[in-house]
Amino acid sequence: MKKVLIFASLIAAGLSSLAHATDYVFVANDSSLETKMCIAAGSDNRSALRMRMTSDRANARYHANTIVCNGASLAQFAHQYGAQKTYNYLAPLTKNKYLYDEKVTIKDLTYAEPKGAHQTVYVMVSGQ
Repeated sequence: MKKVLIFASLIAAGLSSLAHATDYVFVANDSSLETKMCIAAGSDNRSALRMRMTSDRANARYHANTIVCNGASLAQFAHQYGAQKTYNYLAPLTKNKYLYDEKVTIKDLTYAEPKGAHQTVYVMVSGQ
């Protein structure tokens, strides 16, 4: 029983080292409505995104398919920065060609991030 507990604790310690986080801070290049939508999408702020997408006369489907954030569609931008709530909101509104292209990736699970691997990345955002 003692061996099982030791083994389980070693597995848990190994998996916890895999859970490193990166915080993204989005900085607007301008104060346009499109840039604000991009920041809301990347920040995973679904309510702010929804409010901005319905604030003018165009509908949400139009915005989801026409706004470009740093060269990517709103949905692609949200997915790129791990904003799952906003991606799930945008996916049904977005044409397939503007969705994230699912790809298979292989990740080395034995790789250990150095201690203190938590980092903050500043992303300059411009929407069109």
